[in-house]
Amino acid sequence: MRRKFATNLIFLFAANLLVKPFWIFGIDRVVQNNVGAEVYGTYFAVFNYSFILSIFLDFGINNFNNRAVSRNSNRSGEYLLNLLMLKLFLAFIYFAFTFVTALSTGYSELQMKMLVFLALNQILLSAILYFRSNIAALQLFKTDSIVSILDRLLTIVFCLVLLYSAAFKDSFSILYFIYAQTLALFITALIAFAIVFQKTILKIHIWKLKFTKLILLKSFPFALLALLMGIYYRIDGVMIERMLPDGAHEAGIYAASFRLLDALNMFGYLFATLLLPMFAGMIRRKENVNQLVKFSSELMLVMAVIAGVNCYFFRNEIMHLLYQDSNTYWAEIFGWLMLNFIPMSSIYVFGTLLTAKGSLKILNYIAFSGMIINVVLNLFLIPDYGALGATFATLFTQLFVAIVHIWAANRQFKFGYEWKDFFKLSAFTIICVLALFVIKLSPYNWIMNFVFALSVCLFAAIVTKLIPVQQVLALIKSKTAS
Repeated sequence: MRRKFATNLIFLFAANLLVKPFWIFGIDRVVQNNVGAEVYGTYFAVFNYSFILSIFLDFGINNFNNRAVSRNSNRSGEYLLNLLMLKLFLAFIYFAFTFVTALSTGYSELQMKMLVFLALNQILLSAILYFRSNIAALQLFKTDSIVSILDRLLTIVFCLVLLYSAAFKDSFSILYFIYAQTLALFITALIAFAIVFQKTILKIHIWKLKFTKLILLKSFPFALLALLMGIYYRIDGVMIERMLPDGAHEAGIYAASFRLLDALNMFGYLFATLLLPMFAGMIRRKENVNQLVKFSSELMLVMAVIAGVNCYFFRNEIMHLLYQDSNTYWAEIFGWLMLNFIPMSSIYVFGTLLTAKGSLKILNYIAFSGMIINVVLNLFLIPDYGALGATFATLFTQLFVAIVHIWAANRQFKFGYEWKDFFKLSAFTIICVLALFVIKLSPYNWIMNFVFALSVCLFAAIVTKLIPVQQVLALIKSKTAS
């Protein structure tokens, strides 16, 4: 099981590493530099608003479908038609609720125009994620990896034309950026549907209303969890834009850093997507998950510490490189925000394990607590500290949520961690921090120092045996031999 996990994880990451960095640095960042922090901040706030309310599109159906099809793949043909009809109904509810609430908050004409297409994008994305839940549940992991990057790949192509061709570059606007995403998501949704339709034996059996209600009731805990998590992860951008006199500009500054954290979290999400059906299958077969939990959590933590700590120490250099308007304030927000990936990394493992176990009640309690903490802290910190206050609120919230996730998972599964495990993790983190203090004193070019720091941290992970080199080499050898 661990070999299968590692093999698919490598393929998944390799596929995303080819596309996601170019999207972040070559497209999304360039768009912000092109339109300015204030315009992009408006887009960022409206996008987050549409994202939070997108729970009405899913209502926990994707997670329910993933677990159900993982346990019995023969049911996929029956679920496909009925759940698509249900999701279409939910799309109407989402559209209506989104625009009624948007009008009540005083959105401008430009914001409402953005919201129309961003809401449509959320509908298309929800459809893609539903199709991907079928693909992943059928354990077609490589196909899922390709579909996961297709919309970004297409958006990159469209935006390159819009940003750099003579016909569009002088008149480029944030609306063009949104339109490009809409077209890419539409094409990807069609392709994902074709894949699922080909792999599924469609069964024309329309559910009775009573059974559909039962599905929604079963899905409700997933829906509530997604809503609560969406609020405490995405509400910052909305509150910054609404609460401050220069809210759009401050939201743009926050967005400049958030996009890089969100990029790292994409890998965490992919990691969790791969883990969920594996955990669910092992729990169903009553297999011991401890080995996979330890392997995945340590691997995720190594990635998170290396990324978070290095970004914090080189925060000024990175932000000045990426954004033409960057200053020390931008860099401080970036440095502290990137440290969030460390507690978040544990949530992608332990939260996924609790989801596979069906422990939705405790997960919702955790998410509700995280939402309350985040909103209250934002209300106090944003008026005085702006986007930096929202950054501190996010970091405190994620630390709290991560600790409670680990505690809850350990209480149910009794991992039996030994003191040497905590010593390894502590030693690795301390080595990374101390090494970066020293490397920052070097007179060499900061990019050389950054690469050297990454190498030192990676070496520290190997020395502390957080990366099992012998097992990785054995896996490569077995694959080569086959």
